[in-house]
Formats: sequence, structure tokens, C-alpha cells
Amino acid sequence: MAAAGGTIYRSVDDAQTWTACSGASYTAGNKVFMNQYNNYLYITNGVDPIILYDGSTTLTQYSALSTPSAPSAANTNLGTANIQYYYKIAAVNAVGFSAASAKSTGDTAFTTTRDGWDSTHYVTITITGVTGATRYDIYLSEDDINYYYLDSATPATVGAGVTYRDDGTAVIIPSTIAPTDNTTQGPLVEELTNVGSRMYGVRDTNNRYRIWFTSGGYPFGAFSNSYDGGYLDWQIGGKFIPQKVADYRDGKGTPLATVFCKSADGQGCVIQMSLDTLTVGNVSITVPSAYKLPGSRGTPAPGSVVNVLNDFMFYNSQAFYNLGSRAQFLNLLSTDESSANIRPTVRSISTAGEADIAAVYYLARVYFSVPYGSTTNNFTAVYDTERKCWLPRAFDQGFWKFLRYTDTSGLPRLLAVRPGDSIITEISESIKGDYGQPFNTILTTGLYPVSNDRFEFQWTEEGEVEFSNPAGSINVELIGSERSAGFGVQNSEIVAPVATTVTNVGWDTFSWNTTAWNDTSTTPEVVSESSVKRYFLVQKELNSVQWQITTSDLDARYVLRTLQTWGTPTQAGHPASWLLT
Repeated sequence: MAAAGGTIYRSVDDAQTWTACSGASYTAGNKVFMNQYNNYLYITNGVDPIILYDGSTTLTQYSALSTPSAPSAANTNLGTANIQYYYKIAAVNAVGFSAASAKSTGDTAFTTTRDGWDSTHYVTITITGVTGATRYDIYLSEDDINYYYLDSATPATVGAGVTYRDDGTAVIIPSTIAPTDNTTQGPLVEELTNVGSRMYGVRDTNNRYRIWFTSGGYPFGAFSNSYDGGYLDWQIGGKFIPQKVADYRDGKGTPLATVFCKSADGQGCVIQMSLDTLTVGNVSITVPSAYKLPGSRGTPAPGSVVNVLNDFMFYNSQAFYNLGSRAQFLNLLSTDESSANIRPTVRSISTAGEADIAAVYYLARVYFSVPYGSTTNNFTAVYDTERKCWLPRAFDQGFWKFLRYTDTSGLPRLLAVRPGDSIITEISESIKGDYGQPFNTILTTGLYPVSNDRFEFQWTEEGEVEFSNPAGSINVELIGSERSAGFGVQNSEIVAPVATTVTNVGWDTFSWNTTAWNDTSTTPEVVSESSVKRYFLVQKELNSVQWQITTSDLDARYVLRTLQTWGTPTQAGHPASWLLT
């Protein structure tokens, strides 16, 4: 699936051809996120209602229910006095709930409180139908300020009106208040993530502190608390704003929704969220709760959060961090810096572009596409989890999205999309070039003395190199400090392995009377040296040497085995230019 220019496309032949899907579109210019959940692909962008893809070329988009009109209330045998009760109604569909209606009209004052009502003393609430509504939630208030969930009424047919009798037996749920937002088109979250049997959503355009969760059963994908969905507002008005949800665990191994937050000071935090079941009378409701991990760091870059085996790596404005269990912290999670040895490079990441950092874990490497001094990702850093090392500028290409994809033949691939690009990039060791151009590689060694005495010189006769399985042209450059000329290039040569063609010559295994002895009908086999040793003349008096190996061919590759020089110590003393006066 792909999104471009407001249209959703699909391909069933590994992106060879694309078909535009009908039935729904999105507002062009907004990033689109996709999440596979049960039978549907959920397409979100924080601006348009959620779009569903079911495998066909016809999309379905959630549509909002209208806000219900105020219900009417009529009492039976309750009289009229100064005890006030008010009702509001919210229309519900399989996705969410509408904003609550205006307060009820008709009878609002009674002679007895609800605990004295019964089958002969009650209030009848008449609800006008709302097109598309599958049920109606009823909220009750005693002060016309705080409306709490009372009960639900289901119409005989979808969208029809219904009456409800409040005889005092329904139990008020004070934790669920009348909604002020319409979520029947789904919340306007940018991204949905699967956690256990539910989806969680953050970066709500209208409620930036809100963390949404869907039902864990039928109807799947419902955000309404009427269907076991709901939300948690994390410290409204506080400094921490939810950015990314991950399916993780606490230090004891208990599965929890783990939420990475950002803050204006760049530190952020990590919070963990659980859903508890509360039973009031015969009604069971889901109550969300959350707590902040002490000392944790969060992220302003939701795309940088990536699962790496048992831990999570992510970018923070101060460093790249790792979230996981530590041996010295029993049953606790810890966030530790993993980029200390490239900290100066990390500090060059622009805060103006950090929100779009993208990451992926693939074949024991973590790829972070980052904006070095830019507002868009322009380099890709690679962390090797086996060697525990960084290549902070592994690619001079930036990507806004990485895609782990399995093609129709079952072959896994790593794909990526550059900012503003209309093509899909593949990252693979089998690719020889960079968008058709050769990869330019440079390997530069340190500066090594030619003798144990760093102030002695050597008459260097030769430079010697050895490569394993080389291919293409390999440029070898010897740099050094020469007695009279100082530091500079001493020699430069090209290693170009020559392939040898081996043919069947002389006697062979065929019968003499049917095939000539020097038959060459078998395809010739081309072989190359597995180890290549080369040397070149230097013939200069050197104090220290440095090597630089470069390639610029499409098919260039090598494994370096040896770099060495050979010569005789001169014992000719120090150059006059070294004397301090």
C-alpha cells in the first residue's frame, strides 16, 4: 500500500504496477501511517477520519454520527418538587461515540431521590433516532455540570429512536463522563500501534495529551467505552506529551503499553499504561492507569523508536538511548545512552528536523536516518549490534520512512523512501551502486612510526598489501613523513585483480571415439585469486606512514588482510627542521 497526493494505491506484484483505490481519500500534504489490525489496514494521518482497507480496491472511511437532540423526560408517580435530575444522550456506532446532546427537556424535578424509585416510580426517557447509531449511551447529572454514565439503550433497528426507563436500578459509573468530542469517525490520531489484542493511538490533533485504546474483542477497532475502548488523558497541561506507543513490558516481564513522551526541555519521559477491569454492580468497565518511569528519557521523534531484540532504541535531543532491563536494577527498566562515543556527531542533529527521524532494525543493524544540520533527513547512521559500534555517516542519503517488506516469493527486503521522492529505495548488500552510481569508499589508517623509536627514519624500499577476494579497481595510497619534503603522498598504485578463464584442454573424461581430446563444449569457468599480494616501490626515507584505500567502481569490494612497509633504518639523525630554537 502507498499514499501519494491524497490517493491510496495498492500493488499485488511487488510494486511493479499500482492501482488507485476508490471510496476514500486523504488530505494531500500530510504524512500517512498504516497499521494492520485483524482484517483491516487502518490508515491515519491526524487530519482525516480513519480509512479502512480490506484487501479490495474499495476503501471505507469512518463517518461521524450527528449529535443527538436533547432527550425528553417524563416521570411516573414521582411528583414535582426540588430534587433535580438531568439526562444527556450520546449516539454510538462500532467506532466511537458522538458528543453528548443538550440536557433533557420535560420533567427534571421530582419528590424522591433515585434510590426510592422502582417499577411503579420511574422516569421514561424518549430518544430521537440518529442515522447510523447502533446504541445510545445515557448520562445522568444532579447539578447540570457533571454528567456520569448511567446505562445504554439499543434501538430495534440501526438509527431508530428508542425509549428507556430509569427506575433507579442502574448504577452510576462516576469514572465515565459525558463525551464532549465526537469519535464516531475515530479519533484524529496520527498513528495507531498494536499492543496485545488492542490498538493504541497517540498524537491526537484535538487532544495532544490523550492516549486512545480500542476494544480487545468484538467489535474490534472500537474506541467507544461502550465497547470496552476509551482513552487516558496524561497530565493535561503538563510538560510531557505522548508521542509513540510500543508493545513492551515492565521490569518483571508483565506486558504493558509503553508510551514515549516529549517535552519542551528535550528530555521527555517514558510512561507505562495498564488497563484494569472494575466491576460496579453487574457492570464491568475498563479503567486505564499509567505511571512514569523514574529517571527515564523520552523522544521528540516517534519514528526513531525501534525494537532491538529485548530492548528499544530511540533518539532523544541529548543522545540515542536504550530502554531495557539491567542486571544491576532488579525488576526495573532503565534508559541508558548508547551513543557516548559519537556524542559530538549526535549534537549536530538539527532540533528543527528531529521530529522526522526514522529508524529500523534489520539484520543485526539499526538504521537511523537523521538531519545533520538540516531540517530534513540527509544522512543515515548505522549501529551494529554485533560489533557494538557506530557508523554515524554510513549513508549520505536520508530517508523519512523505512519499510520491512516480504515480497511475493517470500524474500525479506529492506525498503526506504527519501523525502520528496517518487521512487522506493532498496537497501541491500547485493546492490552494487547508489542509485546507479558507484559507492565511493575510503579507508584511512592511523599514522604509524616506522620504528620503535618514533624519532628514527627508515629507508623504505617497498609498500606491501594483501587483499582477500578483491574485485574491481582498488586504489592504494601511501602517505608519510619524508625527511626533506615533510608529510605528503609518497606513492599511489591501483590493484586490479585479473580473472582467469579455465577451459577444458588436453585429455578429458569423454570417450575418445566421440569427443575430441581438447573438447571445449563445457562452459568455461572463471575464477579469481582468493588472496592478492602486491607491492610497489617507495625508495624514500620516511619517519611515519599512513595508508588510504579507496574504491569508486560499481563492483569494487575487498577484505583487507595486510598493509606493511619494508626497509632499513638509516640512523641519520634528526632533520634540522625539528630543532627547537
